[in-house]
Amino acid sequence: MAKDISTGEEGRLAALNRLTAALVGPIDSLDHILELARISIAPMVAISIVDRNVEIVLAAAGLTYQRIERERSLAALSLDLGHPLVIENVAADPRCSGLECNPGGVRVGSCLIVPLQTADGYVVGALMMMDDHPRSFGEREIALAGHLAHLVMSELISHQPGELDYLTGALTRRNFRMEVDREYARALRYDRPATLIFVDIDGFQRVNAAFGGEIADEVLKSVANRAAECLRATDRLGRLGGEEFGMLLPETMAYEASQCAERLREEIGGLRFRYSDKVISVTASFGIAPFDPRLGSAIQWFAQADIALYASKKAGRNCVSFAALPKSPGPTPEEGEEPRPPGIH
Repeated sequence: MAKDISTGEEGRLAALNRLTAALVGPIDSLDHILELARISIAPMVAISIVDRNVEIVLAAAGLTYQRIERERSLAALSLDLGHPLVIENVAADPRCSGLECNPGGVRVGSCLIVPLQTADGYVVGALMMMDDHPRSFGEREIALAGHLAHLVMSELISHQPGELDYLTGALTRRNFRMEVDREYARALRYDRPATLIFVDIDGFQRVNAAFGGEIADEVLKSVANRAAECLRATDRLGRLGGEEFGMLLPETMAYEASQCAERLREEIGGLRFRYSDKVISVTASFGIAPFDPRLGSAIQWFAQADIALYASKKAGRNCVSFAALPKSPGPTPEEGEEPRPPGIH
């Protein structure tokens, strides 16, 4: 089914991807913020991010829940706000109708919701302080909650990888190459499966020329967001340049990677972008290269994915192709050199 895209939402999700790219476990320093909020403001506290479909709890005190569908999430109320939201009586407030007001089986009677906002203005989640009965929150409590929300954002930012593509939130080409190098060495040493997927947006330069940079950026963010949503915490997404992305899937066989690629191909084909009175759609081509110990280097693995991507372009685009298995280790290119077929557009 085709989906209309909101520019603000895709930019917000890209900002969220940048912020959470390296989060694979609890952040211990958030516990101190939770405890201060519990002592000073309310007995139940949660720090949550909100993605396209769900609220995900990064840390909580006084209640236990991990995720709630976005459409039922109290934290999602903060997404359109640039200021704290006080709900003195959750049961009586029409904004809370249909929302989950008993997260983890604990009744929420009142809450103070403070947006977690990036430097460029995107709200990616909320710091929520809750009580089990209706009550108001004073100005000093609201001010303190705002300071605590800034501390939360500082902690999240401190865990960001050093090099991310600012537009899409994906790893830069250099950082992605480093991840591929590490995974190549790990897979070779321990004889484990891994797969590279390269993705290229078909006809992107024509979209850019016909509709301008704003729509082109929207396409890039939307494709990157959909790709990130297909991946596990241990997988990696990189922007290789222009309209090309790479996906690194450790512990993944080729057939499993192809299922991921096909899902993403269908997702991308279902996107719709509005420009004036026009509706624009795009497709993408995919190249899959499973790790093989006969590959002479990580650079050759990279090149195999590129060759598979070229095969998809040559086959008419909007399809998935596999790299041929190497017969024996080939010559290793010079350091930094990544051989690729010409004419991928």
